[in-house]
Amino acid sequence: MDLREKMLGQLRALSEEKFAKFSQRLIPAPQILGVHTPALRALARKSFAALGEADEAQRELQKYKPVFHEEFVLKGFFIMLLKQDEAKFALASSFIKTMPNWAVCDMFAPKFRDAAFADALLKQAKSGADEFERRFFYVYFMQNMSAISPEEFFEICAAESDERYYVQMGAAWAIAEMFIKQREITLAFLESKRAVKFVQNKAISKIRDSFRVSKADKEALLKYKI
Repeated sequence: MDLREKMLGQLRALSEEKFAKFSQRLIPAPQILGVHTPALRALARKSFAALGEADEAQRELQKYKPVFHEEFVLKGFFIMLLKQDEAKFALASSFIKTMPNWAVCDMFAPKFRDAAFADALLKQAKSGADEFERRFFYVYFMQNMSAISPEEFFEICAAESDERYYVQMGAAWAIAEMFIKQREITLAFLESKRAVKFVQNKAISKIRDSFRVSKADKEALLKYKI
């Protein structure tokens, strides 16, 4: 019995039909079994420990081809548990090309001892072809803001021409987070109105929704909407 067969049996045992139906309305594809995220994290930790040595774990994960939503999430958690940077990067590099939805993308955040691997993953995602690989660039940047200077990041945002919804939402989210961390330069970028209309307006909306932003800033940002 391979890793997928073992995991699928346990996932089915943890599934809840009512939760599956609710989640499927939020995440249309792929099919959802209905397993809560804390249970997925616990299963990943328990099962990863049973895989044994890192080399064996890597071989098993290379063969693991997810079908259900929870299988993708679980594979992502497995990859994040790997300790060796090289093995983790090799699997992460392939995995981000296969992510089927925003939820899998947003939960995948591998950490590396050597920052060069995170930089390489960001570089790959930035020029990726898939919608969620492109979104991953913005989501992962929020976990690795030191990898790219604010000036370079905003040039990327200004040049963003991908019209796919989840890419643009990722860009808006990252800009909003930058406002919290780097207020002045983010304010200047929004004032320049160099981002496309959707990204600009959605970023402002997200900033205004934040409890970490003053009422005065929220009011001032309105004049930068396109």
